[in-house]
Amino acid sequence: MNSKEELTEEERKKKAYRMGLQLKNAGLDAETIYARLEKQGIPEELARQVARNAVIERRREVSKASESDYQFALLRIGIGLALALVFYLIFPETVILPTGLIIGGIVSALLAKRR
Repeated sequence: MNSKEELTEEERKKKAYRMGLQLKNAGLDAETIYARLEKQGIPEELARQVARNAVIERRREVSKASESDYQFALLRIGIGLALALVFYLIFPETVILPTGLIIGGIVSALLAKRR
């Protein structure tokens, strides 16, 4: 009898997390996810846990995406610095192009970090 109750508890958790994942992907916030899970008959504590985990997972996804953007922007700064150095060595009297390349890389890094 106890194993049967545990099985239903596991099924309930799976159902709650499946629903939480769908709601998270729909872009809902933690309170809305919690409310919808409770409406579906999920116990209060489990609904809170699923909503909390869904929000944490969304933050991780956003952080991971912005991290790759930031790394790409840093790569652009490095390339800009290398090109600026080459242009400065070839055309020492021209300062505008190398400066523009460096500033463009810095601006793209700041924009990536802001997201």
